[in-house]
Amino acid sequence: MVDAFQGMFDGDSWSVMLGALLKLGIAAILGGLIGWERESHGRPAGMRTHMMTVIGVVLFSEVSKHFAAGDPTRIAAQIVTGIGFLGAGTILRHGPEIRGLTTAASLWAAAGIGMAVSTGGVYIVIAVAATLLSLFTLEVVERFEKRVNPGEHGVILVVALSGGQGGAALFEALSKAGAMIRETRVEGTDPQTLHIRLSGDQAKVMAAVHRVSGVSEARWESINDHR
Repeated sequence: MVDAFQGMFDGDSWSVMLGALLKLGIAAILGGLIGWERESHGRPAGMRTHMMTVIGVVLFSEVSKHFAAGDPTRIAAQIVTGIGFLGAGTILRHGPEIRGLTTAASLWAAAGIGMAVSTGGVYIVIAVAATLLSLFTLEVVERFEKRVNPGEHGVILVVALSGGQGGAALFEALSKAGAMIRETRVEGTDPQTLHIRLSGDQAKVMAAVHRVSGVSEARWESINDHR
């Protein structure tokens, strides 16, 4: 047991310890920034998950450098595999729509940032740049996508059905209008209110909806109102 503490407080050990602690702190901050962006959008993997991911990556990477007869690249390869399993846990399927791919990718990028921090030197600057680029991709690129092709992310169609009729006819009409239904939420019984997230030509969709018997109200709502 005493052997485990030998050399713990000599000059070289202090240098290794302080360097590793500094890297852990930098990685935690960088991972936390990405996690904060994900958490602000209500994603399941938020600030704590991203911080713990990069802390774990840096810790594994730092320890692997001091194995007596080991290959640090083997640890790096296992980290990539492990992050793949972690990212898979954030991917959810909602009907025809798959959610969580971007969050899974952000965890994968966070792991790479952690490995860059562990490498040290100029790679710490690269890790900071990668973090800023990741935030740019998650925030700015998403806004650009919505502006260029707003229908791709879907909109919310709110439809009120009276008399308990028109449900099947409504979805048939939406299908004929070329709408891709991504998610449906039902409230109440009579009138029954359907919140349908879909993408497609809004003019065609609304015209088709108004031709359905039993529809007493139909309107559009912003996708942001349902986040």
